[in-house]
Amino acid sequence: MGNIVLLDELTINQIAAGEVLDRPANAVKELVENSIDAGSKHITIEIKNGGKELIKVTDDGSGIKKDDLLISFERHATSKIRKVEDLENTYTMGFRGEALASIVAVSKVTMVTKTAEDELGSKVVAESGEVLKVEEVSCNTGTSISVNELFFNTPVRYKFLKQDFTEFRYIREWVEKTAMANLDISFKLINEGKIVFSSNGNGNIHDIVYAIYGKQTEEKIVDVDFKEDDIRITGIVGNTLLADKTRKNQIIFLNKRNIKDKIVENAADQAFNANIGIGKKGFFIINIEMPAGEYDVNVHPTKNEVRFKDESKIYKVVYSALKSSLLSKEFLGDNSQEQLESKINYINNEFGFLTNHFGNKKDNYSEKMKADIELIHRETDRKIEYKFVGILFKTYIIIELDNQMYLIDQHAAHERILYEQIRANYKDNLKNNSQMTLIPELINLTHKEFEFVKENLELFQNIGFELEPFGDNTVKVSGFPDIEYRKKINNREMFLDILDEMTGNAKSNFKTVEERFIATVACKAAVKAGMDLTAEEVDTLIQRLLKLQNPYTCPHGRPTTVKFNKNEILSL
Repeated sequence: MGNIVLLDELTINQIAAGEVLDRPANAVKELVENSIDAGSKHITIEIKNGGKELIKVTDDGSGIKKDDLLISFERHATSKIRKVEDLENTYTMGFRGEALASIVAVSKVTMVTKTAEDELGSKVVAESGEVLKVEEVSCNTGTSISVNELFFNTPVRYKFLKQDFTEFRYIREWVEKTAMANLDISFKLINEGKIVFSSNGNGNIHDIVYAIYGKQTEEKIVDVDFKEDDIRITGIVGNTLLADKTRKNQIIFLNKRNIKDKIVENAADQAFNANIGIGKKGFFIINIEMPAGEYDVNVHPTKNEVRFKDESKIYKVVYSALKSSLLSKEFLGDNSQEQLESKINYINNEFGFLTNHFGNKKDNYSEKMKADIELIHRETDRKIEYKFVGILFKTYIIIELDNQMYLIDQHAAHERILYEQIRANYKDNLKNNSQMTLIPELINLTHKEFEFVKENLELFQNIGFELEPFGDNTVKVSGFPDIEYRKKINNREMFLDILDEMTGNAKSNFKTVEERFIATVACKAAVKAGMDLTAEEVDTLIQRLLKLQNPYTCPHGRPTTVKFNKNEILSL
């Protein structure tokens, strides 16, 4: 007799359950997604003992027809697809027909359901993969499924579950995320008889953010609503103060399904580039709406992995969506929206810089961008009438404007101005941006610094340095970048500081040598804290800052301005 046998149905279902369910939160996910697919407007989730004792999901959706009751407990039984081609056109959360069968295989399930057409509903009791009882009952339209004693017949799986509060935390986090994606559905989460989370289903993501993260976070977010071709991205993005060291506050939905995707994450990193601190990750919650045929979500049983057909397009659209929202925030009393064309040009220009699209002079993309307006500037110059109060600690410029007090960090502000200016010069390969010295300076370097200069000679020249190797570990510098406040900066010290930063091992958000180098030059060449500025120099700094499309932070993420309103000051 051979050793190969066919497994029985219960064993097959328990193995399948192991792929779909590894903890109570997965059971909650599968049941709630079925409720969403059923068109529910109100969904209540009740939990006991972290979901080990009870998971109950009640909805007001379409319910299950009597003829479909028994087959709904079978594996691969689904109403959402009929053939493999349907996968390219399905927008439902579930489609494999594995969820209910997997849950029933490892628990005791009671389902009560009714459609709007039926006078009476049905109650089904099942356990370990078998339907034990079916009877008619009086109930509301919709479905209620109670899952008792999850993993009672798979003790090995049960043994690996964590403590109740930990398992419930996984459940709560998933429910909160799902509420963010389904703003028109009211969710209620009850733990041990107490309501711990609820959403009103009014369609306002700000209310969800307020409920989950609190008032201080809600006040620091900006709406995202961006469309390009057949892709639309909606949601919210946080300012630099909400950046974190991890990606825990980067939540991505694809047609309302929570996913993890490196392409989207990398695009977001680039959008936040030069706007948040070193080593930080930006805060955002977005939903990507696109045709189902443009991606494959049938990669893993949990459906949280995805493959896009056109990854480069997704990358650019996500980048543009987040960047446009980051550039739409209020600045020094300005709440007006920039002309859309100007903003898109600026975003495309920056995207080209970050992805090195203009590295080749013959590149059509590069030639087009050179023909555009000076994209670091706003379409229309803006002037403001402010009251100059003074300079605090020789660092923070204080101005009064429209019953608001602003502190302007003179170093961060000048650093952002120089960063945009130097980057624009570098993009356009401008060569006449050097201030020549009467007597060239000979500067001795370490071997490491000297090798860096030799390897990046063109980079230095494009920035505005006129220099050449001059013997062993020595360079001759005949010109330095032509920038404002040049007399306040020691050129030799600036050059050595740049080399020290570039050859050191400091962490950086910048992905290329060019990005990091330009940001470093801007930082080292900018006016420093402690340097005296005249009223005229202050005005020049403010007016130049107002012209920028992106005036909010220095390239390393430090805010250029902080605002205090009159009431906040009076309440101190």
